[in-house]
Amino acid sequence: MFKRVQALDKKDFDRAYLNYLAVFALIAIPLFTWLFGTRESPLDYTLSMIGNKLGYRINFITWGISIGLLLTFFLLRLYVLKSFRNPRARRLLIWSFIFLILTVLIPAVEHLPILKKLHAIAAVAFGLSLSASLYMFVCYLHSIDEKVSIRSMWFLLTVVFGSILLFFLFGNTGVFELFFFFSITLFLFILSKWVLRE
Repeated sequence: MFKRVQALDKKDFDRAYLNYLAVFALIAIPLFTWLFGTRESPLDYTLSMIGNKLGYRINFITWGISIGLLLTFFLLRLYVLKSFRNPRARRLLIWSFIFLILTVLIPAVEHLPILKKLHAIAAVAFGLSLSASLYMFVCYLHSIDEKVSIRSMWFLLTVVFGSILLFFLFGNTGVFELFFFFSITLFLFILSKWVLRE
């Protein structure tokens, strides 16, 4: 799988329907997250709590797989279109997808403490690997457009540290998760406008 991802080039994304799919991804990621995350109060429950403790496990798994596929597609397309061929960044992106799938598949319930810990590790690994992949892409942009790279770096840092700040302010609730997925989608929208404008 990693070899296939590394071999992708512009001709693989030179199809009109993939442009529509990219637009769909930017709409669907926050929409699906909002629809699932507000089934119960995000001030009281995280997405995994809603999925594992409140009877929405199938919905949680469906949400995770959908969001993972859309995020991975959108970023791979962006990397390829900007000729960003860093193998580590592409591997990290694929690992972020795998970690998100593991997050939604591994149950996080009190009577299975080992699985709950693995669930938490997978969730953190998802965020770290996705952020690291994006960080490498933003650094790459420095050689193309320094101003875009600097603005993108500040935006990415806002997404990451904003999510961490909300975690400490509101605790382990859905607030920081909703912020992360909404802000990362906004970041990807603006980033794609900046780097694909020519």
